[in-house]
Amino acid sequence: MRRLVSFVETMPEVCANDIRFRVPFVLPRWFRMPRRIRVAGRWVALQFPGEAGVDADLLTCLFRNTYGLGHGLGTVRTIVDVGANLGFFALAAREHYPEAVIHAYEPNPRIQAMLHANTDGLRVAVYAEAVGDRDGTGQLLDDGPSNQARLTPDSGAVTVPMVSLETVLERVGSELDLLKLDCEGAEWEILRPGPGWARVRHIRMEYHLFRGETAEEAQSALVRLGFRVTRVRRYSDRGGAIWARREAGTGSGKEGAPSAT
Repeated sequence: MRRLVSFVETMPEVCANDIRFRVPFVLPRWFRMPRRIRVAGRWVALQFPGEAGVDADLLTCLFRNTYGLGHGLGTVRTIVDVGANLGFFALAAREHYPEAVIHAYEPNPRIQAMLHANTDGLRVAVYAEAVGDRDGTGQLLDDGPSNQARLTPDSGAVTVPMVSLETVLERVGSELDLLKLDCEGAEWEILRPGPGWARVRHIRMEYHLFRGETAEEAQSALVRLGFRVTRVRRYSDRGGAIWARREAGTGSGKEGAPSAT
């Protein structure tokens, strides 16, 4: 029943995005990865590996609009995409916000060429770096689908460059209107107190529960940083999605009542 309700609720947006990106889509079971989509007035030839999860990522970012582009964000001038993978969120963001500054961070060397190809000509600044709790390096484990590559101390990982949120914000050079996080567990290191958070207006993120964390801890981390959680969606006992915003004149850290779906 929950899946049926979710399907009915998302259908209007899915249909609108069918038209927006010029890709027919009815049900996931019938969906096939398109070779091109329409973004910001031009056709983009998509580059992607033949692996599990690619089609689901496209549906999430473009058609279902899980990150809520165009919903409750107000004027958006600056966007940072942490965990850009193949660039699908960046493409959706460019379509919704044609004039915004967009920075995309993806450390996985295996998919860099595809990420650059997908965002070429769309004024997306791509950084082949992870984002973590410091400037330096991190260890990236890429032993499955590229969208599951993660920072870890485990053996078999490769060294990749890493920057802190402070460095990310310095590069943006102004208030950050939207921070998107989907970094396979690295969000716990990013969501540590720091002066830069006062410059972030909205967070739309996926959280991952790989090491015994809880969804409530993810919400509490955002509240401690001065955000109000406005939406929580639990995918499974391994993770979900959260929307949060910093309201003008607030910052006391008191939690509002989020809507859970």
